[in-house]
Amino acid sequence: MFPRVSTTGLLGCLVLAALVATNGLAGQADEGNAGNGGAYLRLAFPLGLLSATMQKSVDNTSPNTLVPEPRRGQIFEDEASGDALSYGIGLVAGYRLPFSSGVYFVDAAVDVATLGGGVEAEFPGVGISPERKQLGESWPDRWNLDPETGYGATLRLGGSPGGLQSRGISLHLVAGVRFAGAQFTNHVDGCFTTEPCDPSQFEAGEEVRDLDLTGWTSGIGLEKTLSQRVTLRFEAIYAVYAREEWTTEFEDVAVTVRSSMKASAAGLGLGLILRP
Repeated sequence: MFPRVSTTGLLGCLVLAALVATNGLAGQADEGNAGNGGAYLRLAFPLGLLSATMQKSVDNTSPNTLVPEPRRGQIFEDEASGDALSYGIGLVAGYRLPFSSGVYFVDAAVDVATLGGGVEAEFPGVGISPERKQLGESWPDRWNLDPETGYGATLRLGGSPGGLQSRGISLHLVAGVRFAGAQFTNHVDGCFTTEPCDPSQFEAGEEVRDLDLTGWTSGIGLEKTLSQRVTLRFEAIYAVYAREEWTTEFEDVAVTVRSSMKASAAGLGLGLILRP
């Protein structure tokens, strides 16, 4: 489970880490690490599109279910998708190793970021009743997926072939692993009793769950050297997260709800690389 921290607290930690790391690196720097090689820090400002799809299966096939006919013995499948603008700010610490006389490089880095922007979607609802809100049906729930913190490790391979080196420009490929902590909230409204309800008798509820998303990232990037110690980095990144699955048992009525969430993110990243 990822730790949940406030945005203000995380930003304060990032600033403190940047100051401490910069002072430490400065004391260790030498001529061999000047230019594009060696350790560096980067301030990152990711911006992109977060997409999520949730699937839900309401299973009334238990022999002990209290769901009445005609819903008894049935399984109702439902799905809803949404996307939203995502944004954040983060700190990256990395090390670059040039080779082939400095024309090419391999770069390894780790990062931490605070994230904003959430996905909201609503199930269409599947069932027999007009409102699709009776016991045992797949209700038209409204849900939110709100990313909070992100961690990652990336590997970059690139270089400045041809005349790019003289212009201070390099191109690179990106591959890595990504972890994201997000809060999932499901808003329900329906009939919780075995007897059919009128719309005025529907009851509202809420389910909150912390999700730990793990995925792979890939992308391409471009860098422009502004000075011996400062470089501007621009990247296009795509991340695919593994499916998260969970089961909710309503034992008092013998109904099982199986849920799953899959997410992906496509975005642009602008960063400022600072070298000691």
